[in-house]
Amino acid sequence: MYKYEKGLPENVVAALYASGFMSGAVSASFAGALTDRFGRRMACLVYCVAYIATCASMLSNNAAILFSGRLFGGVATTLLFSAFETWVVTEYHQRNLARSHLSLSTLFGNMATLSSVVAIMSGIVGDLLVAGFNGARGWPFVAAAGSAAIAALLIVIFWPENYGNRHGDDKPDRGPANTAEAIRSGPCTTLRDKRIWGLSFTSTFFEGTMYLFVFFWSQTLSSARNRAGSDGELPYGLVFSSFMCAMMAGSNLFSMMARPHVGGQTLALLFAAVLVVSGCLLAVVLFQDEQWVFWTLCMIELCIGIYFPSMSYLKSEVVEDGVRGRIYSILRLPLNVFVVVVHSLDQEGDAHRNHVFLTCAVLLITSFLVLRWSFSR
Repeated sequence: MYKYEKGLPENVVAALYASGFMSGAVSASFAGALTDRFGRRMACLVYCVAYIATCASMLSNNAAILFSGRLFGGVATTLLFSAFETWVVTEYHQRNLARSHLSLSTLFGNMATLSSVVAIMSGIVGDLLVAGFNGARGWPFVAAAGSAAIAALLIVIFWPENYGNRHGDDKPDRGPANTAEAIRSGPCTTLRDKRIWGLSFTSTFFEGTMYLFVFFWSQTLSSARNRAGSDGELPYGLVFSSFMCAMMAGSNLFSMMARPHVGGQTLALLFAAVLVVSGCLLAVVLFQDEQWVFWTLCMIELCIGIYFPSMSYLKSEVVEDGVRGRIYSILRLPLNVFVVVVHSLDQEGDAHRNHVFLTCAVLLITSFLVLRWSFSR
C-alpha cells in the first residue's frame, strides 16, 4: 500500500518498515518485564490499542503520521509475539490442562491453523472492501481496527489476569510484582540454558527471513511476471489467500506429525522447516519461472505454518512461567535489530533482493547447525 497506493519510493517504504522494527527492538528491551509485572492480559489490551493506532495511521498520507503508525506497530508486534503466548502458556499450567489430555503442541497447532483461517478470510474480506469502495485500500485497515476493538472487549470480559514473578525466582505470582530487583534477576538462570540461545538464534534468522519475505514477495512475483512478458496486475488478494492456505496446511501437518508431549519430534519438525526454507530461497534465486516462484513461495509459507507451533512448544518447555514475558521479549530483540540492519542496506532491483535471499539461506543453514548443537546432550 505504501508503494502502490501512496506512491512512496522503495527506500522510504524500507525506512517505514525499518522504523517499525526499531520500535520493536526498543520495546523488546522492557516490554516483557512490564508484561510480567503489570499483567499479561493488560499487555494484550495495550497491544489492541497500539494496533488500532497503527491501522488508523494508514488512512493518512502524512509522513509523520505514517512513521508514528510504524512506531506503534513495532510495539504491537512485540506484544503480539510475547504477551499472548505468555498468557496462554501460563494459564495452561495454572489450570493443569495437561491432565485433560490437551497437549501444548496440539493447542499451538490449532492456534496456528485458526490464525491461517482468519487470515484467509481477512484477505477475501479486504478484497471485497476495496472493490466495494471503488478501490480505496484504506477500508481493510478500518475493518482490522474494528476487529482489534472487538478482541479487546472479549479479553476484558473473558480473560483472567496472570503475572510473572515478584521474588526473582521462576515461579509465577497471582498478583503484580512490585520490585525492580525481581524484574532484573528472574531471567538470569533461564538465560544460562544453551537451548534458549539456540532458539533465539533460530527465531532471529527464521522470523527475520519471514519479515523480509513479506517485504519482497510482491516484487519477486512481479519480476517473474515481467520476465514472462505479461503486463497484467497480480491478484494480490488471491496470492495472499494462497499463502495463508499453505500456512494452514503447514500447521495441520504439524498437528498430525507432532505427538503430544514428545519434544524430540517437534524439534525434528523445526529442523525440517528451517532447512526447507533455506532451499526454497535458493530456488527462488535460481528458477525464474513465475509458476515455479509462486509454488516455492507457497512452500515457504507451509514451513512457516510448521515453524510457529514448533517454536512455541519448544519455548514453552524451556522457559519458566515466572519469567516468560521477559524472556520472550528478549528473544525478539536480536530479530528486530537484524531486520533493521537489512532494511538499512535496502536497494532497488532484483540483484539486491537475490543477494538478500542468498544471505538468508546461508544464515538459516547456520541456524540449523546452532540449534542442533544447543539441543545436543
